[in-house]
Amino acid sequence: MFIGAFNDIWIKVLCGALVLKIALAVLGVMNPALAGENDGTEIVSIILAIGLATGFSTLSEYRNTSRSEALQEEYNKTYAKVIRGGKLVKILTSEIVKGDTVLIQSGDKVPADGLLFEGNVKVSQAALNGESRDENKFAARTMEEAESTDYASESKVFMGSVVTSGEAYMVATVIGDASELGKINKALTDENEEDERKDTSSLKLEVVAAGIGKLGVSAAAIAGVLQVVLTVMRTDQAITPVFVVLLAAEAVMLMASIVIMAVPEGLPMMNSLVQSMNTESMYKKNILVSHKAAFSDSAYMNLLFSDKTGTITEGNLSLVEFIRGGGQITDKIADQDFLEAITLNNLAKISEGKAIGSNNMDRALLTYSMANGGTEKVDGSKVREISGFDSEKKCATVLLNDGTIYWKGATENIIGEITHYAAEEGGIREFTPMQRSKVEEQMIAQAKRTMKLLAVAKFTGDKKILLAVLCLRDNVRKDAVETVGVLNRAGIQVVMVTGDAEETAVAIAKEAGILKDESKDVVITHDELEQMSDEELKKKLPDLRVVSRAKPLDKKRLVTAAQQMDNVCGMTGDGVNDAPALKQADIGFAMGDGTAVAQEAGDVVILNNSLTSIKDCVLNSRTMAKSVGKFLIFQLTVNISTLLMNIIAPILGWTEPFSIVQILWINLIMDTLAAMAFGGEPILQRYMDDKPAKRTDNILTGFIKSAIGVSSVFITLGSILILENIGGITEFVMPASCTDPELYEKTFMFAFFIYSIIFNSLNTRSDRFNLFEHIGENKKFLLVMGSIFVLQTVIIQIGGEVFSTTMLSMRALVVAMVLGFLIIPVDMIRKAVVRK
Repeated sequence: MFIGAFNDIWIKVLCGALVLKIALAVLGVMNPALAGENDGTEIVSIILAIGLATGFSTLSEYRNTSRSEALQEEYNKTYAKVIRGGKLVKILTSEIVKGDTVLIQSGDKVPADGLLFEGNVKVSQAALNGESRDENKFAARTMEEAESTDYASESKVFMGSVVTSGEAYMVATVIGDASELGKINKALTDENEEDERKDTSSLKLEVVAAGIGKLGVSAAAIAGVLQVVLTVMRTDQAITPVFVVLLAAEAVMLMASIVIMAVPEGLPMMNSLVQSMNTESMYKKNILVSHKAAFSDSAYMNLLFSDKTGTITEGNLSLVEFIRGGGQITDKIADQDFLEAITLNNLAKISEGKAIGSNNMDRALLTYSMANGGTEKVDGSKVREISGFDSEKKCATVLLNDGTIYWKGATENIIGEITHYAAEEGGIREFTPMQRSKVEEQMIAQAKRTMKLLAVAKFTGDKKILLAVLCLRDNVRKDAVETVGVLNRAGIQVVMVTGDAEETAVAIAKEAGILKDESKDVVITHDELEQMSDEELKKKLPDLRVVSRAKPLDKKRLVTAAQQMDNVCGMTGDGVNDAPALKQADIGFAMGDGTAVAQEAGDVVILNNSLTSIKDCVLNSRTMAKSVGKFLIFQLTVNISTLLMNIIAPILGWTEPFSIVQILWINLIMDTLAAMAFGGEPILQRYMDDKPAKRTDNILTGFIKSAIGVSSVFITLGSILILENIGGITEFVMPASCTDPELYEKTFMFAFFIYSIIFNSLNTRSDRFNLFEHIGENKKFLLVMGSIFVLQTVIIQIGGEVFSTTMLSMRALVVAMVLGFLIIPVDMIRKAVVRK
């Protein structure tokens, strides 16, 4: 980090100035005529300047990076399902030892290299070998492949692989650094790491920085040429080689000063610093930021595709009612066939009396079975093959040894094939069109009650028997309705994308406030979406509110179409099937209890799965964007002021307006200290009343440009007023006993300059007239600006040769403060004009 600090352009310029000063000092020893009065002091000052600037930057970056990494490490404590003491328990992945029996299921990340001994799975080994295809893995009969490092092994699975389907038990054979993934990690170096993806804010800031940098270089060249030409024209000395060398050296130092002052090297650092500071505060709000860059983009988000389960609803499914094949509603079924169907066709497991693993639907069914004695009555040895829920087929099946198949899934996918149904009084009856009509009527009624429907059937011989249609309740989150309203006011369109039937999806969308005007709002199903062309989809997208029976690739298609329309898209998800869409989205919100692969693909992990946390994420990001805008006004005002002063200086016959050390002090105020001050700005709910800025909008808005222009002109004119003694202002504050009027004049101007910057920081805090609005909530601002005010006063009085200052009288200090304070009423007038 310390070495990296030297990559800043102004540090390089400062190092160049140091080399030049040392060279002149050496020449001065050899030829006294070339010696400067304060060569030694200036050399030490520049060295201190470089050390202080790089040290401060390094410490700040190290502190924020360390805190960010600590949060990541805390959250990245992943868990695995392991057999301990004859029970299935969840333990930290880091606690797995050789010989442990580990249960791996769809969506899990394999926690160690191991050998399967029961079950079969499909795994993605892309993290290890880069291959996109899934590999089938089967139970081994011997331990021969326990130490195998061959990714093609049929029974060996490797740490870092992701289970895409199935479940199996494995024995951990190789752990930690000895695993294949561990070896890869050890071999990695920083040189092999990919460059971090740049967010919209950083890219916009880089454009601003590049523009100001070019302006600074141009201004430096103009000032340097003017310095040489005007000095030659005005001098009455003989133009000797020594005179030319000294004049050239002065011009180079002036140009270096201008470039140092002009280059806004603090912009990217400020953005990074604010991101790091906000990462910690976000964690306290149940938000883990995985990619800080993408997190910044949520300030520009105007379209959010949200999952239903666990985000808009509570995510806690419970089995509350059943529709029998005859159309009756009942609140309990305890038939042997039914209990066997929901117990055997289930990937959830029992641990310490609770259902764990798999998905919330499987856990709800297993919980019901346990409560009704099903788990004790059912014989698990009957199972020949089990196939977990497939999001494409919308079903899960289990094949028994006698050829019987238990099926569960979307009711509309099976109801047309049902031949019989399990009667309430026992036995089976033929499923006639009348019974089907009754069941469908009840399904519509239950769906309108926001019930999630799931059919359970038994296939035996040529009979397809409907055991029941399950009605599962997942209540809408209490905070979801309010949050959807806030997001809509903030200019963010919320689209619910769910695998539920259309009736259920519509009912929940209405309850959550997503669907308000059925005559205008668009609701589509997967089948309708599939039949649409991309152009037709884009036409419907602005009014789209619900997508029901959605399949995995539907989400990615929706995001892609929206992005082609220049929308900034957010996407929520928790499953393996959500990963492509999460990765494609501008901001991928992965759920805290979701699969490892979804969390890796996402940019932000919502630890409590709540839509409210997504709203907090947007609000925090918008606050960051506002802070960056404030910082831009603060810094660019100083940049433009100093450029104007240095161009005017040779014309008016001034020497360099600022010394090297004064430049350091001003840069320190503009960069790290200002970043700390504005980075802690309070989060205001009113930011959610604004519409999001477009990705293509210039970060320098009209308001920001007017603030920079008016303030920089004020500071420049004030400096000219002082240095040119207009109206006798400098004579008024200069004591009669002053021995160095030029140094006193420059010190007085330096004091005015810094006090103006400090008072202008109050102007930049708010676009309103109340400059002290919520100022108590940003204690860092008060501390930083208060400290700068005190330090500036002390520096002026005792800075001496190091800061090129002399002690000012109390009258001069007060006048400098009063002149600096006038920037506040001037900016008030600007705000009034801009608002009008």
